[in-house]
Amino acid sequence: MGSNVITFPVARRHDTKFLLDGTVRVEGYDIEFTDTGSLPWPYFADMVTKISYDIGEQALSHYLIARSMGKPLTAIPVFPSSFFPQMGVAVNRASGIREPKDLVGRRVGVAGFGYNPAVWFRWILKSHYQVDPKQIIWVEDEDDLFFNGLPYLRPSDFKIERLPHITSETIVPGGIYAGEYLQTGQIDAILLPSGGAPATATTGPLFDDPQAQISAAVAQTGIFPINTVITLTTKVVEKHPGLPAALYAAFKKARALYDEETRSRKESIHMGLDIGFLEKLGIFPTKYGLDANKNALTAILSHLVTEGIVSPSSTVSDFFEPVG
Repeated sequence: MGSNVITFPVARRHDTKFLLDGTVRVEGYDIEFTDTGSLPWPYFADMVTKISYDIGEQALSHYLIARSMGKPLTAIPVFPSSFFPQMGVAVNRASGIREPKDLVGRRVGVAGFGYNPAVWFRWILKSHYQVDPKQIIWVEDEDDLFFNGLPYLRPSDFKIERLPHITSETIVPGGIYAGEYLQTGQIDAILLPSGGAPATATTGPLFDDPQAQISAAVAQTGIFPINTVITLTTKVVEKHPGLPAALYAAFKKARALYDEETRSRKESIHMGLDIGFLEKLGIFPTKYGLDANKNALTAILSHLVTEGIVSPSSTVSDFFEPVG
């Protein structure tokens, strides 16, 4: 591999597929892409610990936490996917949990306390449902597969427990599953990505009508929670100062092509949600840039600061490269 080759593992979905197939190029740079398939998460842990690649698609809170801990990472204001964590909550049917307030005092399984869906779910519990996340018992995966090797701070005023193998039993390349802990009632609820786990005889979604929940949340907050962000190592930016702007320009072109697909309904689903529904809410198509995403970025950063996970001196602009 030449010394000027820049490495970038990325999922083949949304707008990133146009970079992978060569339709859009990062002008002036030799990018070696690794196609991770339909999902970006297998590289999340690497890109906040070993950091084996120059560029990566990363879960937003994972990047914010790693950067605040001094990891040599930066980012551009490109956010390939957004989501609503409400869609991923499953409950044990015998638990009696029917609405968010019923989660108080109950044990909720998460891949990790800093796991992006978990961070956004705590934010929405507090900001929209008026449920104090501190009154919930958060049961995280002791294997901590998304942060293994990055010992970030957990707040002392939260109730946090651990169980092994939560992630490996529920989030696998072949699909999303409720897992034994929820099936047997060792936990009362679990938060999983995408649309959550398929219902079983003993488990089912917290919300029977997630679209109604999403509509109400958007009406109140105006926020479409950000799922992923494009990160770069500080080393590659130091070596190639023009790379952030060139990469941003390429993603803007790729996003325009994705927007064409969604308008024609060649692509009709984004992160498990009907694009027509998202359009009616006024939150799709999403845009790139700090200004267009200021409210969502401020919300998650302020939430992480309030929980004590990220430094209180941090501002949104601290985490992003200028891209012109």
